Amino acid sequence: MASITAEATPTPTRAVAEEKKADTKLLSFAEGGKGRNTSGRNWKQQPKKRFSSLIHTKKNNLTKSWARHLAEKEQRKKIKEKEQEIKDETRRLAIEKKERRVENERRRAENEFKHASASAQTLNLDTVGHKMKAMNKKQLRMIKKTRMNTKTGVVEYVPAYAK
Repeated sequence: MASITAEATPTPTRAVAEEKKADTKLLSFAEGGKGRNTSGRNWKQQPKKRFSSLIHTKKNNLTKSWARHLAEKEQRKKIKEKEQEIKDETRRLAIEKKERRVENERRRAENEFKHASASAQTLNLDTVGHKMKAMNKKQLRMIKKTRMNTKTGVVEYVPAYAK
């Protein structure tokens, strides 16, 4: 009989193992661990590892040495300075290009004005209507009037019907 009662009562190691098993089941449900699928499809396997679990960052980066921290700070500072130099250079080039364009436009208008004024013929306002009726289309297209350019401050010739 002693042997029967010994078999019926679990050994201490077996009891501890069963308790641990029960504890792990409770913990896994409490932590949102493995459970039954919502859809009821028990053949679907849940992913073993999430991608987010692969990335481990140290809390507050405490393992980084002070020298390494200063070196990284210096590196960031150099990069910022280089970026600023590049931005300043591109800004300077854009300003130079704009100034060059305005200067060329001003010189072109002056040259056109000189050339046109040398070969220009002023129309008397009394006889303008008769002369214009007698002109052909090509001559009418050649008529220009003078106007002050507001950007450059230069008098320039423009087509008669230009706005």
